[in-house]
Amino acid sequence: MIVRSFYLKKQYASQIAALCTPEVIAVIRPERAVEAMFSEAISVTIDQKKNASAHMESIREYYYSLEESPSYREKVDTILDTVSGYLREAMYVQTERSAIQDYVMAKCARLCAEAICIKAQGKLLDGTELMICHTVQHFDWRQSQVQIRERCMPGQIIPGGYGRLNTGYIVKVGKDGAHLMASLIGATLDAQSIEFYTDGRAFRSEAAMTYDEAAHYCSQEHAAFASSAVWPAKNAGIPIVVKDITDPSFEGTLISNASANKTAVICDKDLDLITVYGTGLLGRVGMSGAIFSCLASANVNVRFIAQTSSEYSISFAVKSVDKDRCVEAIQSLFKDNPLLPLDDVVVANQLVGIVTVFGSRMRNLPGTSAAIYNKMGEAGINIIASAQGGEELSISLVVKAADAERAAALLQ
Repeated sequence: MIVRSFYLKKQYASQIAALCTPEVIAVIRPERAVEAMFSEAISVTIDQKKNASAHMESIREYYYSLEESPSYREKVDTILDTVSGYLREAMYVQTERSAIQDYVMAKCARLCAEAICIKAQGKLLDGTELMICHTVQHFDWRQSQVQIRERCMPGQIIPGGYGRLNTGYIVKVGKDGAHLMASLIGATLDAQSIEFYTDGRAFRSEAAMTYDEAAHYCSQEHAAFASSAVWPAKNAGIPIVVKDITDPSFEGTLISNASANKTAVICDKDLDLITVYGTGLLGRVGMSGAIFSCLASANVNVRFIAQTSSEYSISFAVKSVDKDRCVEAIQSLFKDNPLLPLDDVVVANQLVGIVTVFGSRMRNLPGTSAAIYNKMGEAGINIIASAQGGEELSISLVVKAADAERAAALLQ
């Protein structure tokens, strides 16, 4: 049995259906174009308080073009009418925007899976019944595995990316829940392999890499899939093969335990380095916990952390779009908490890029860090901050945003 995960693009619907054979469990996520159409319909209805019937008709035309059978078009009409009614009600009811978005997008995913199900003559399984979640971002591993064992079997096609809270509310599962779901299904059912199909932008230059290397590779903001999708497969020792839906001749990149003895370089841009510093931090137990807890409450994802043993400062990188929210959350923490009399603490930020060198060849190899830092010094690139994991698989360098691409090119 093989588990395959796809982003559905309309022009590749027939190829995807052909890959959904009776021995395969397929997880389908909508293409971003149709998700954007649904997001616009939500915005028009909820934010502008207007009728989104024109947007819904465009969505209907999209789905009609996926599959022409009368039975499918009847399902499209039923579900889109349900979504339209839900949005009209939500216009006058105080409901969290994320809850509206997740409910509607789960319907979007279901219609995409229904189309492939008809083309492939498969059986549809509701993915929201498989992923049981504690919170919006965290699923319950054990409960989800119970559901998978009870419900999943070859020949099924599953709309991916969404699960349910114990209260019954539909929620998005992490950054990339479709591939994560496929990985969890494959790990739970001891699949022969797990296959992630991309649209050709990623992994083409790599024949093989380890699970840990793949996790580093996928840490970039625009990676083919989120690194969280690697861990279920790694825990079960099941290989992942990353393939290209646009090129059937590409055999794919194998992700497994086998060491590829390689190094690679990735570059993340559009980041801000936030530094909190001052003598008020010295020896104050729980300060780091307080800072990162307030960022979590503000829904800010931290991409990089560096702190010296002096305890005088702590630096972390966030996406530039989150910078203002991040600074505001930290300043509020200091201002509103009487237990933190940190009058001398300063919060500073600057636009940066992060270049990460990673790979199994770095482990136990003396001089690797020296070679990297010397290369930057020779090129006149200043390293603002850096961090190295204790597993010796990666070194991350924070440099000025203007120097990021040049630094990555020098380290290739």
